[in-house]
Amino acid sequence: MEIKKEFKGNVGLFLVCAELSKRNLIAMPTSRNTKGYDIIVLNPATNKSIGVQVKCSDKKEFPIFSSHWKNYNDKINEKIMSPFVFVDISNIDDPRYYILTEEEMKDLAKEKIEGYIKIYQKKHKKTFEEMLKMEESTKRNANLWVLKLSDVEKYKNKWRSIINLLKLYCLEIYRKA
Repeated sequence: MEIKKEFKGNVGLFLVCAELSKRNLIAMPTSRNTKGYDIIVLNPATNKSIGVQVKCSDKKEFPIFSSHWKNYNDKINEKIMSPFVFVDISNIDDPRYYILTEEEMKDLAKEKIEGYIKIYQKKHKKTFEEMLKMEESTKRNANLWVLKLSDVEKYKNKWRSIINLLKLYCLEIYRKA
């Protein structure tokens, strides 16, 4: 069965909601224009919640955000503000889930982008400063940063990351009280 492009995001969104519900959490999709997350996850035992970003693909790669070379670090902090769940639907009858905390996601994005920078520098024999000057002078479009399935493989089915964040958040609130 082929899923049309415009429905793939919803497929991933609702698959993640179902998986979170199986873990006795309340998972509610946000409106599609909510900045930074696609689902609100609530622990009904504590009434504590977190947002979760969902990326779904059947092509074994996941676009995460766009930026220019000059501001990729700022964009990482701006665009990654919650845990991420990547859903691989290349086999729709057996979807696969990869769950990263916000910090894991930021670290991975930075590592991959810095890897792209090194490859570009070596290939074009340019310093980073020369890359920035070229970017400014050519007014080129922002780079689309993509994670491959192989980049997130080690996070497969780490649902505990989300569960632990809800527990951790709850413990922090109790400590402050």
